[in-house]
Amino acid sequence: MTVHHAPTPAPDRDDPLADYPDNLIINRPDLKSRPLIFGEQILTIIFWGFWFYLWLPLISVIAWLLGFRILYTHIMELGGIDNFFAQFDTFSRGVAIASGLLACWSFYNLKRYGSYNRRNKVLPTDIKRLKKEFSLSDRDWQTFQEARVLLLSLDARGRVTGVQAKDSTP
Repeated sequence: MTVHHAPTPAPDRDDPLADYPDNLIINRPDLKSRPLIFGEQILTIIFWGFWFYLWLPLISVIAWLLGFRILYTHIMELGGIDNFFAQFDTFSRGVAIASGLLACWSFYNLKRYGSYNRRNKVLPTDIKRLKKEFSLSDRDWQTFQEARVLLLSLDARGRVTGVQAKDSTP
């Protein structure tokens, strides 16, 4: 069994979030109040509902193309063209209102979280870099690779401070 305590690493200069404040709510969800979390969840559900509702016209067009004869019978032969345009006007207003509300929600999120892109790709790494980062010898590295269970000790910032290889055989 090998126990290794790595020294506290220096700040990573390649980390795009290194100079970004850690006290933002997006980085500290524990700072959110329950009413705020509940309100955001309700608004998210409502706008996902609007999103699915906005797909209804496309579904209607596809259904209309597949069932043109039935539509033609109901609109033209039964004299419902005026009613169709009246409903189309109401439907168009509803779509415009829903789109406006969705745009407002989008601007709210942009204002709240900013345009800072927090999505980062995983950088490739190699064995030499890992050994250097954690000050591992070849023997430690081989032990860790062969171990079935590794127990990592982390500091308050989530950085690895120690690694322990455990044998999981009974």
